[in-house]
Amino acid sequence: MSEVTVYVILVVMFLLNPADRGGLDAVEILSADGKPLVFQTEDSCYKYVDKNSSALVYYAMENFKPKSTLVRAIVCTQRQITEI
Repeated sequence: MSEVTVYVILVVMFLLNPADRGGLDAVEILSADGKPLVFQTEDSCYKYVDKNSSALVYYAMENFKPKSTLVRAIVCTQRQITEI
Protein backbone atom coordinates (compact mmCIF):
# COMPACT_ATOMS: atom_id res chain seq x y z
CA MET A 1 0.00 0.00 0.00
CA SER A 2 1.18 3.50 -0.77
CA GLU A 3 -0.08 6.98 -0.15
CA VAL A 4 -1.28 9.14 -3.00
CA THR A 5 -2.23 12.82 -3.04
CA VAL A 6 -5.73 13.67 -4.26
CA TYR A 7 -7.99 16.70 -4.10
CA VAL A 8 -11.23 16.77 -2.13
CA ILE A 9 -13.95 19.38 -1.75
CA LEU A 10 -14.20 21.33 1.49
CA VAL A 11 -17.19 23.60 2.12
CA VAL A 12 -16.30 26.23 4.73
CA MET A 13 -19.20 27.76 6.61
CA PHE A 14 -19.74 31.09 8.34
CA LEU A 15 -21.64 30.50 11.57
CA LEU A 16 -23.89 33.51 12.18
CA ASN A 17 -24.49 32.88 15.89
CA PRO A 18 -21.32 33.59 17.92
CA ALA A 19 -22.37 30.86 20.38
CA ASP A 20 -21.96 28.28 17.59
CA ARG A 21 -18.39 29.31 16.81
CA GLY A 22 -15.45 27.36 18.11
CA GLY A 23 -16.67 24.02 16.82
CA LEU A 24 -16.62 22.55 13.37
CA ASP A 25 -17.06 25.09 10.61
CA ALA A 26 -16.58 23.00 7.48
CA VAL A 27 -17.77 19.82 5.82
CA GLU A 28 -15.55 17.64 3.66
CA ILE A 29 -17.32 16.09 0.68
CA LEU A 30 -15.86 12.62 0.10
CA SER A 31 -18.64 10.94 -1.87
CA ALA A 32 -21.61 11.64 -4.12
CA ASP A 33 -24.35 9.20 -5.09
CA GLY A 34 -22.54 6.47 -3.15
CA LYS A 35 -19.30 6.84 -5.11
CA PRO A 36 -15.97 8.27 -3.89
CA LEU A 37 -15.53 11.92 -4.84
CA VAL A 38 -11.80 12.54 -5.14
CA PHE A 39 -9.88 14.21 -7.93
CA GLN A 40 -6.43 13.70 -9.40
CA THR A 41 -5.96 17.41 -10.19
CA GLU A 42 -7.02 20.67 -8.61
CA ASP A 43 -8.43 21.79 -11.95
CA SER A 44 -10.76 18.78 -12.24
CA CYS A 45 -11.92 19.37 -8.67
CA TYR A 46 -12.82 23.00 -9.35
CA LYS A 47 -14.59 22.03 -12.58
CA TYR A 48 -16.79 19.71 -10.52
CA VAL A 49 -17.41 22.51 -8.00
CA ASP A 50 -18.40 24.90 -10.80
CA LYS A 51 -20.92 22.42 -12.21
CA ASN A 52 -22.33 21.32 -8.85
CA SER A 53 -22.05 24.36 -6.57
CA SER A 54 -25.79 24.55 -5.81
CA ALA A 55 -25.91 20.92 -4.66
CA LEU A 56 -22.75 21.38 -2.58
CA VAL A 57 -24.16 24.47 -0.86
CA TYR A 58 -27.46 22.68 -0.17
CA TYR A 59 -25.67 19.65 1.29
CA ALA A 60 -23.48 21.80 3.54
CA MET A 61 -26.40 23.90 4.78
CA GLU A 62 -28.38 20.73 5.58
CA ASN A 63 -25.38 19.30 7.41
CA PHE A 64 -25.23 22.30 9.76
CA LYS A 65 -28.97 22.58 10.56
CA PRO A 66 -30.37 23.92 12.84
CA LYS A 67 -27.45 26.34 13.14
CA SER A 68 -27.75 29.59 11.23
CA THR A 69 -25.02 29.55 8.57
CA LEU A 70 -23.83 30.88 5.26
CA VAL A 71 -21.30 29.29 2.94
CA ARG A 72 -18.03 31.17 3.24
CA ALA A 73 -16.09 29.27 0.58
CA ILE A 74 -15.92 26.06 -1.40
CA VAL A 75 -12.32 24.98 -1.90
CA CYS A 76 -10.42 22.04 -3.26
CA THR A 77 -7.76 20.88 -0.88
CA GLN A 78 -5.07 18.21 -1.00
CA ARG A 79 -5.45 15.06 1.02
CA GLN A 80 -3.30 11.97 1.40
CA ILE A 81 -5.12 8.67 0.94
CA THR A 82 -3.88 5.12 1.10
CA GLU A 83 -4.01 3.39 -2.24
CA ILE A 84 -4.84 -0.31 -2.10
